[in-house]
Amino acid sequence: MSQYETLKTLEGVLESFLDRIVMLKQDRIDVLEGINNLDDIAQSSSDGFEVADRIGEWFAGHNRWLSKNILKTSDIEGISHLLSNIQTRLDITEESSPAEKKILSEIERWNRSKKTSQTVHTPAREQSHKIVLKRKAEQPPEKQEKSIALFDKTLRRCLSMLGRSSINKKHLLSALDDSLRTASIQKNKDALLLSAFTIYYLKQNGYKVEPYVKRLKETERLLKGDKPNA
Repeated sequence: MSQYETLKTLEGVLESFLDRIVMLKQDRIDVLEGINNLDDIAQSSSDGFEVADRIGEWFAGHNRWLSKNILKTSDIEGISHLLSNIQTRLDITEESSPAEKKILSEIERWNRSKKTSQTVHTPAREQSHKIVLKRKAEQPPEKQEKSIALFDKTLRRCLSMLGRSSINKKHLLSALDDSLRTASIQKNKDALLLSAFTIYYLKQNGYKVEPYVKRLKETERLLKGDKPNA
């Protein structure tokens, strides 16, 4: 396999990985954009009629969130707060138009969603124990995104390292030998990862990689500070 073909293969792996991440994050992006749009409506200087039209359109476009179960508790609380501000601004009463009363009913529906999403406590004054139901702790999105970004940077470094190590080499096995040697001598984790990627790729394509697997394991033990096998 030529250097160009090898680079194109790794590039395809990286692109596929990023496409999957974008798909997983799309719902979250839609929610954040929707909340920003609602905030724009709440902060708008438009008159009541225009605000009523805009909030009606917002409900039509985003009520599906309640059935898809993609909102976090903080999302629902933020939406309810913005809707309360809009309700106060519109000053909806019994004499309001049917359209405004419809808006009020939608706001109340969102408020009910807020109540059901909160932690439920069961009082037990007559009992010695009480049952407390809590939401499972969620991993902060910023930590997930940070780990993805770090992995992305690692892949890019490995791709760049492959480009350098494959110069003037005719076969991927030669580049693998070079990356294993770099990992061992320099105790370079990126070189170790690149070696592992390359070995797995070669194995999937029918190459006998047992000697390289052995070298990889020995190098990994070396990087961890363990003594190599005799």
